[in-house]
Amino acid sequence: MKAKDKPKLSKPSKVSLIRRSDRTTIVLFIALFIASIVAYWVLMTYYEFTVYTGLPTMAIPFFVIGAVFYVVNRRYYAMMFIAAVSIISFFILPSSVLFILYLLVCAEGVAQMIEVIQRLIFYDIMTSVQNVNVKTRPSLFDRIVVFFFNVPVDLDTRNLTIDMTVSRNKIPWMDMVNSMLLALLFCMFIWIYVFLNPSISIGTTGVPIYTFTIILYLSMIVIPWTIFNTMNARVVTEYRDFSLYSGFMETFKRMFLPIFAALLFLVGALFAGPDQLYYVAMSLAMIVAMTVFTSVMYFTSNEMDVVGDILDRWSEFQPTDIYSSYGKKGERSSLKDHVPGTPRRDPEDCFMPIQKS
Repeated sequence: MKAKDKPKLSKPSKVSLIRRSDRTTIVLFIALFIASIVAYWVLMTYYEFTVYTGLPTMAIPFFVIGAVFYVVNRRYYAMMFIAAVSIISFFILPSSVLFILYLLVCAEGVAQMIEVIQRLIFYDIMTSVQNVNVKTRPSLFDRIVVFFFNVPVDLDTRNLTIDMTVSRNKIPWMDMVNSMLLALLFCMFIWIYVFLNPSISIGTTGVPIYTFTIILYLSMIVIPWTIFNTMNARVVTEYRDFSLYSGFMETFKRMFLPIFAALLFLVGALFAGPDQLYYVAMSLAMIVAMTVFTSVMYFTSNEMDVVGDILDRWSEFQPTDIYSSYGKKGERSSLKDHVPGTPRRDPEDCFMPIQKS
């Protein structure tokens, strides 16, 4: 057979969870994000807005996507409730209208983006992890995945699996709490370093409701990674399984080692006077409120669909299980011994060359 006639090895089809509506959401978010940056620059350049007071402009992508969600899903009563509360609040306390829109509309937009990001990254990352330690030349994406998930270089990652019994017939309170704590920790660190750092002055006068914009983007970046904890994505070994989410958390902890400096910024702000104390207290309260609302909206309206689609597509990603090794006699093995007809063989005889007489 000639070289050109040799059959080509077919690559496995890429598993995608992205729907047509998700592509539309991505395009809409990118377009609105670019428009928001332009509007933000115009406000600061021509209308004397500060870096801080101009931040609500950057929340426009989440507001529009959240509003679209209410319209597409025909949540008309919810829309009327939000409109009524906003109008009443305008006459009582005008500044509270922005708070309501952030909490009830923008948070839903963040929840939609979290779902889209999870659909984008889950199987791509799982594919990278599964093949990274058997490749001769890992790609840049593979190296990034290895770094963020702290994947050991000597780990056979091919025996990758998830929990196929994830049930979503009720609200996953523990997963919700874990995601809220992760997002809350991340948001508070960034907020402390940016807004309480004495070397940075960006005009933080007034009620710190504008902090919500920062929390929207941080929640969108942090919460999607909790899907690996929800699915219990892990590499099965003969000893202790390697959890991808645990590896991610180890990297997360290493990236936030300078906690002492953050605490110094916080203590310095608390002793700077009553105004600064009020600013710190209000900002922390709003970070908690925004993180909780975003997590609740995601887990009640989006997470179930993501989990269901991941489980439906798992057989495409891994048609057969890969067993890590043979176990010695009397020891636990990764082979499924309960399956009738499972072949057994003494480990000492495995891969022994056939002796010709």
